Amino acid sequence: MIEKIWLDKFAKKSKKAGIVLMGLGIAGFLMPTFFTLTLSYLVGWLLLFAGFTQAYSAYEHKDHHVISWLRPFLNLVASLIFLLDSNIGMASLGLLLAFYFFIDAYAGLAMGQQFKEHGITVWGVVNAVISFALGIIVLMTWPMSSAWLVGIFVGITLFFDGLMLLFLGKNIIKR
Repeated sequence: MIEKIWLDKFAKKSKKAGIVLMGLGIAGFLMPTFFTLTLSYLVGWLLLFAGFTQAYSAYEHKDHHVISWLRPFLNLVASLIFLLDSNIGMASLGLLLAFYFFIDAYAGLAMGQQFKEHGITVWGVVNAVISFALGIIVLMTWPMSSAWLVGIFVGITLFFDGLMLLFLGKNIIKR
C-alpha cells in the first residue's frame, strides 16, 4: 500500500504535470515540423553539453586513458550531426521515437497495474495501445516522414500521458 501523504503530493503534482504535458502535446500536434526541428536542436545541444562535460571529466581523470575520451568524442560528433544536418537529426529522432513508444507502452501498462486500485487501469491500457500503434507506424514510415511524424506523435503521446496523469491525480484525491 502506498502512503497517503505521498499520494496526496503525487496527486497535486500529477495534475499540474498532466496539464503541462497536454499543452505541449497540443503544440506538437499543431506545429509538427517546427516541434521536430526544435527537438532535434535540443538533442544536439544536450549532446554537445554532455560531450564537453565528459571531456572535462576525462581530462581531470588521473589515468588519462585514451578510451575515456571515446564517449566525449562520440557525443561531440553526434551533436554536430544533429546541429549541422537537421534532416539526419530528425530522422534519428524518428527512430528513437519508435523505441520510445514501445517503452512507453510498457510503462503505461505497468503504471495502470500499479495504481489499479485508483481506477486508472483502463487509461494505462489505452495509453499503452496508442503508444504501441504509434511505434509501429513510425517504424513503417521511417525515415521519409520523420520531420512531421515526430512532432505529431510526440504531441499525441504527450497529450495522452498528460491526460493519464490528470485522471490519476483526480482519482487519487477522490479516494
